[in-house]
Amino acid sequence: MCGIAGALSFRSEPIANLEDQLALMNGLLSHRGPDGEGMWVHQGDHVGFSHRRLSIIDLATGEQPMCDPGGNWVTYNGEIYNYLELREEIGPENFATTSDTEVILHSYRKWGRECVNRFRGMFAFALWDEQEGTLFCARDRFGIKPFYYTVVGDVFYFASEVKVLLPFVDDVETDLEGLKDYLAFQFCLDGKTLFKSVRELLPAHMLRVSGGALDTSRYWEVYYELDWRHTAQYFEDELRGLLADSVGLHLRSDVPVGAYVSGGLDSSTIASLAAC
Repeated sequence: MCGIAGALSFRSEPIANLEDQLALMNGLLSHRGPDGEGMWVHQGDHVGFSHRRLSIIDLATGEQPMCDPGGNWVTYNGEIYNYLELREEIGPENFATTSDTEVILHSYRKWGRECVNRFRGMFAFALWDEQEGTLFCARDRFGIKPFYYTVVGDVFYFASEVKVLLPFVDDVETDLEGLKDYLAFQFCLDGKTLFKSVRELLPAHMLRVSGGALDTSRYWEVYYELDWRHTAQYFEDELRGLLADSVGLHLRSDVPVGAYVSGGLDSSTIASLAAC
């Protein structure tokens, strides 16, 4: 895992001590990324990102935050498993690194916000669009990677963990509705957290901050139709093929890959396919 964090002024005004704030956030995220750290501060001091890295893909040139030639910046946690296919579709000659992080930047330049519908993976990222002056954030379909945010005065803060946001919150109070959710379901509903002023970006959702306004929208949801036309053998073959394809993509890594096996069917099947 990696750790991401950042801040943005709704009024596009300089944020006081922004670099110090980003350094503090990076320090609180240090356990998420032992292989590197980085910060970026816009020349206007109104937006900045921080990042702690756990290296998986492109160990040499995958440092973050990362920028593209157009001045867009991204801080990203996760892995885009189909990054090689997207890289080939966009054009390998356009890339300066072999990282999946750069694929996010180029995909955004090519497809805009629709790029999230092309990603197969687990991710949470924040991308600064220099031309539009907007912040675009997104979380993977099932919420494997975390993304929390808060608004303090005229500043929007985000991070991989709630505790990174708490130093900037005026009053740290329990969200009683979130607590009720947690006691009943073991998780909070509708983007609530255990803290009144902190929200969670829901799985399969995008977040955009532009012109002093924040809005979120859903980009994907589970939908299926019952299929009574095929045989049991057909579904067995389909399942085997889908599992093999998914596990194959998940094995893409520039470091050794291991597996945690509980002894159950799920983990044993995945480990067996990975070992083939």
